[in-house]
Amino acid sequence: MPLWAIVLFIASFLYSLTFIAKPAKRAALNAGMTPRKASNIQIGIFAFYLVYLAYVSVLALKGVFHVNALPPKVMVWAGLPLFIILFGFIGNTALFKKLLRSITLDSLVAIHVFRVVGVFFLMLYFYHLLPASFAVSAETGDLLTAILALPVARMVSKAKPFWKPALIAWNIFGMFDIINVLIIASIYAAKTMAAGPQGGLEEMTLFPFAWFPAFAPATILFLHVTVFRKMAFAGSGRGARKEIRPGYVSPLA
Repeated sequence: MPLWAIVLFIASFLYSLTFIAKPAKRAALNAGMTPRKASNIQIGIFAFYLVYLAYVSVLALKGVFHVNALPPKVMVWAGLPLFIILFGFIGNTALFKKLLRSITLDSLVAIHVFRVVGVFFLMLYFYHLLPASFAVSAETGDLLTAILALPVARMVSKAKPFWKPALIAWNIFGMFDIINVLIIASIYAAKTMAAGPQGGLEEMTLFPFAWFPAFAPATILFLHVTVFRKMAFAGSGRGARKEIRPGYVSPLA
């Protein structure tokens, strides 16, 4: 990859973290927290991912992930720990549950606009760094989920007819996309391991593109599960929208 593309990827990836951190700040304000505490929550989320990505970067630069193995080392040393942190710890904290009660359902959907970063899969294929079958599958699902996020979020926000079936279908599709990519990557690696590290997916073990498998599966699945948790909390009789409190700012305004 040319240097400009690598720099663009790093900048785009880091900027995408704001799509996760900002809704958390809005939820904190909706919950009645002070602006300072809400800002600290936003900064805390961003700082957590920066530290985590720094950890992934060090391992990638040291070549820890660049080894023929199944499951891939990047998932064992980076993806799985993040999965445990998100699902085993963060999702069960009192603060998370408080934010979940206060965040709007449409905000949780709109977050997924950040998945347009998946366009870099195609760029990697263009430079012959990823096989076509993997790149197209990974990019298509991400872009479709990202493109549909805003119209689905607007349907939820406005309580349009059939908003709930549309939301459920979109959410399941987004989850299936990530699971499908993981399955394809595992099968591809298992069949072609003799061709090189990770069976032709070695770029996903190198800095900075190791961020993709390390960050995306756990984070995106956590966000999709959070949508279902919010729906379960809200209840079928309480609608899609939470009562607007003073200071509330809609992500679709």
